[in-house]
Amino acid sequence: MKNNTFLFGVLLLVNGVFDVDADEVSVTVMVGDSITLHVTEIPRGSNIIWKFGDEIIARMNEADRNPSTNEGPGAIFKDRLKLDETGSLTITNIRIEHNGHYSVDIRSTNAELKTFQVTVHDVVESVSVMKGDSVTLHTGVKVQGSDQIVWKYEDQVIPIAHLNGPDDAKWRNIHLKDQTRDLVIGIIRTNQTGVYTVEINAISMVLHRKYYIAVGVGVKTISVMERDPVNLDTGVTEIRGYDLILWKTEGNIVAEVNKGTNLFGPRDLDDLRFSGRLHLHRETGDLTISDSKTTDSGDYHLHMSNSAYTLQRTIRVIVKTPPQSGAPSGICGAGVRLVVWAVTVFFAARFVDNEIKGVSVKIM
Repeated sequence: MKNNTFLFGVLLLVNGVFDVDADEVSVTVMVGDSITLHVTEIPRGSNIIWKFGDEIIARMNEADRNPSTNEGPGAIFKDRLKLDETGSLTITNIRIEHNGHYSVDIRSTNAELKTFQVTVHDVVESVSVMKGDSVTLHTGVKVQGSDQIVWKYEDQVIPIAHLNGPDDAKWRNIHLKDQTRDLVIGIIRTNQTGVYTVEINAISMVLHRKYYIAVGVGVKTISVMERDPVNLDTGVTEIRGYDLILWKTEGNIVAEVNKGTNLFGPRDLDDLRFSGRLHLHRETGDLTISDSKTTDSGDYHLHMSNSAYTLQRTIRVIVKTPPQSGAPSGICGAGVRLVVWAVTVFFAARFVDNEIKGVSVKIM
């Protein structure tokens, strides 16, 4: 029997025995995404069977080329599956219950099997930022050289490759990361609020993902008097949705929340100025500097990231020296002394004058 290798290259048929490649196609998606699992180069006369686990969810017979889909166990795929004439399977509005192992069995004169591991994360892709923040929207996949990546804003393609024309002034603050093709929006503006979509067209799949960015106006400069607390806010009510939160100043990390290393708390030893004065809020990730000093003044950088996006924010802190407490009383004392001096001079002058005139005046 002649060996065959299909373009998807996951399984090789050797003398009629399946040789399973350990590197099955793995993809991570978010709740609400749509994904198409591709098969290519289907031989004539093939029958195609898609399975979720052990359950058949779609099939197509060569005899009638009529694709059909099933609702799956517990009807979890109801109105969500589409099998096209190429044998590729699309899952729309994906949910947590669609997390799992998918396989396509292609049967003709030879038999081929392709497998996918789909991981669905329940992460809200609504990003709240402040004007002037920088935000990075992640593709969430390992991009290959032949993959096509298209970013859209409100269903309009963002002209990333051509940002020099007058119509593109709105997007002068964006770029793509070379390796991941993540979309980076630097110093974001309020008119960039809206829905962003990325379409990833790869050999093994097509993935559509949406993000909603809300750009608000927040406090970027905090001014306090020395010894007052400085409160640096993340702007979130809970930090469970983030894998990493960092607070930095002058190149030093002064507080960290890291799910990967199970680390939570201030890092006073990295900057001895703050020894014992840093407090990290367990629910929100807010950072408080107690008993503030003028040396605490400067820029503080917030980094928050998860699998969907990365947020970066800079907050300027100004700690002022309060007026000296003795200054008012000193001024008051000087004023009293001046009045007494003036009265003394006045009466002394009167006394001298009266002496000359022979009039005696007794001053009590």
